[in-house]
This record gives sequence, structure tokens and C-alpha cells, in this order.
Amino acid sequence: MRERLALLDEGNRLHTLYREVGYTPEGKDAIYRVFDLQDEYRRQLPEVIVARCPFTDAVVRWPLDNVDLDGWYWDWDQPIRRHVAGLPFSWLTMEGAVRLAEPVTAAPFHAMPGPAAPYVVPRLLEDPEVRAVLSESPIGRHTGWAITYFGNRRPEDIALENVWGSRTNEIHDPRGLERDSSEHVPKPSDHDFDLRPWLEAGRLLWIAPGDTDAALHEGTAECPYLDIEGDHREQLINRGEIIRY
Repeated sequence: MRERLALLDEGNRLHTLYREVGYTPEGKDAIYRVFDLQDEYRRQLPEVIVARCPFTDAVVRWPLDNVDLDGWYWDWDQPIRRHVAGLPFSWLTMEGAVRLAEPVTAAPFHAMPGPAAPYVVPRLLEDPEVRAVLSESPIGRHTGWAITYFGNRRPEDIALENVWGSRTNEIHDPRGLERDSSEHVPKPSDHDFDLRPWLEAGRLLWIAPGDTDAALHEGTAECPYLDIEGDHREQLINRGEIIRY
């Protein structure tokens, strides 16, 4: 925790210095050091179990900053993330939601962790070959939920959702551009927070909170994710201020 905080503080300070002095000798030294710190941050990201594929039974482990939302992983414009190894061929995308515990730690970037309750995207789950898996992924003081979509094929003529907390889907970018294009700009109208019909239809499966075996469950019986209260609007965090729209 202390090492992570010191790394972020130093990187943010040097990045501010670079913006002030530009590509001067001092600025170059600062930005090259920032790159080194970002590499170290990537290496330190823990792998968190977020899903199990309903088709292949493969467990999905995601390099996720689960300490707090002030980490560079959550920078919506320029997230610092590690390549996700071992994804099953059936993986399509992973969205997410976060119930924020206020006050939120300030960071020098915009973070968009999703609405404050779990949801599904009907236009994806209406495809008969797509399934979603819901799990709880705590992020420090905040309660996070990962919603991962799988399919035997990529749905045709349907843009996939961007990966949780970012503005792209790097793995399934339709133009093959890893960081230069957006799959889909999310809108609240795209989301369905009534999970019951999707659970009953077998389109949405779930993993119990804290289950390190990531066992998949079907149906509504004992499902802990039903009727979770929370604001359904998108949440943007700007230097510790929460904006909902």
C-alpha cells in the first residue's frame, strides 16, 4: 500500500512537472521517469478472479487495481494496464459497476467506474450464443461488480461494450486498433438493472462474493445480486468530486 502510494505520488508529481516545462531537458527526464514508474505499476497489478467462462469452464484472472480508484489503471483517458494473458476464445468484454464509499480519493485524472449497481446490456444478451457472468470485485473501500460477457462467436453487426473503466475494448476492437478507437459509448438506456429475467432465462450466471473457486451459479435462488440499490446513472470522478449523469 505504501509503495503503491509513493509510486503514484511521484509519477503524478513528475507528470505535472512535465506539463509545466514541456520537452525541455528537465521535462524529458521527468517523463522518462514517469514511463518507468508506469511500467512498475503495471507489474504490481494483482490478478483478480472476475469470471469463469460458461462455455469453456476457464477462469478469468484480470490484472486489476483493487486497492483504490486513484490508481492509473482507472484513468479513463489513458489507463495503465497489463496485458491480460490466457483469456478464453469466448471472452467478449467485461463491464463493471461500483458503489462508491465517500469521500473518494482524489486523483489527477477522470475515472468512470460505471453506475452504482450491477446491470446487463440487453442488446448483447439477446444473442442466443452470449452469456454474462456477474461477480463481486471489491476495490478498497468501494464495492465493485464485474460483468463479463462470453460467446461462441462475436455477435455480428453489434458493437461490443468498452472494457470496465476505459474507453476502448482493446481485444475486440473492430478496426484492429488497440488504443485509438472506441467500441461503444455507454448510455444509461443501454443498461438493464432488473437482473431477475436474465437470471431466470439462464443468460446471466453469477459467482458468490468471496468464492475463490469461482463456481458458477444459475437462477435467482440465493443470488446476492438481486435488487441491489444504487444510482443507475454513470459516475464520473474528477479530482475527488463525483458527477452523475
